[in-house]
Amino acid sequence: MTTTYTIATSTGPVTVAAVEPAPGLRIAKAPDDISPLSERRWLLAHHDGPALAAFTTEAAANTAAAAIAPLTDWTRSAMTTANAISLGGLAGQLMDALTAAGGAHPNN
Repeated sequence: MTTTYTIATSTGPVTVAAVEPAPGLRIAKAPDDISPLSERRWLLAHHDGPALAAFTTEAAANTAAAAIAPLTDWTRSAMTTANAISLGGLAGQLMDALTAAGGAHPNN
């Protein structure tokens, strides 16, 4: 499904086109003027805003989304989702799936 995603930047929010590979998750390409030196232009994010990881390709972001989709109900609020992952002992699985797909911290 095509949708939008808003990226928080130091100069204010920027809304870009995004896809929803799984309910509650967004994949969007960061515009070239945001972190212009970063090779990781593709962001995998929670629909509420927090970016989970950045990737060099859209395919890698999709791979990560497929791996993390079953971990929790991503359609809930970011705080509820974070609590479910943390309290459910799933943080390690989340990080493993993101890094296995080539993900890095979204601010790199």
